[in-house]
Amino acid sequence: MSTSVTELSELRRRLTRVILVHVALSVGFALLAAGGVSSSAGRAGAFAVPWLVIGVAGALGALLIAAAAWQLRAGRSSGSRWAVRWEASARLGMALAAAVALAVGVAVAPAGSERGFVIGVDAALAGALALFALAAGDVRRAVRSSERTAASSAG
Repeated sequence: MSTSVTELSELRRRLTRVILVHVALSVGFALLAAGGVSSSAGRAGAFAVPWLVIGVAGALGALLIAAAAWQLRAGRSSGSRWAVRWEASARLGMALAAAVALAVGVAVAPAGSERGFVIGVDAALAGALALFALAAGDVRRAVRSSERTAASSAG
């Protein structure tokens, strides 16, 4: 049940791409969290808590997925099972954070003409985090692909 050198090379290349993309996404989410922190001091205080929740959850989730891909890329023993679990935990946490951020955004939205705008922006960002949580299955797909390739070459 050994995999060929080209299959391992393709898996490592795919996981390297996953790591790079998720590290870049974590930087973007961290910038959103920083925007939430800085908006609390100004007139955009209604954006502060939802942006902070979305930014922190997105950054931590993306970093956890990148760490899972890194562990799998390093070829540690039984790493694939833990990598898939880490990714699943990160995805669940991000989805829950998106729901919390939307609820908080509705709760802290100011009364008046700005309320719809604030809720709309918070809903768009929470939706983006939820979609990222739904779409982030790269580690699991890489593990399944390598398992299928190993099974087909063995059988």
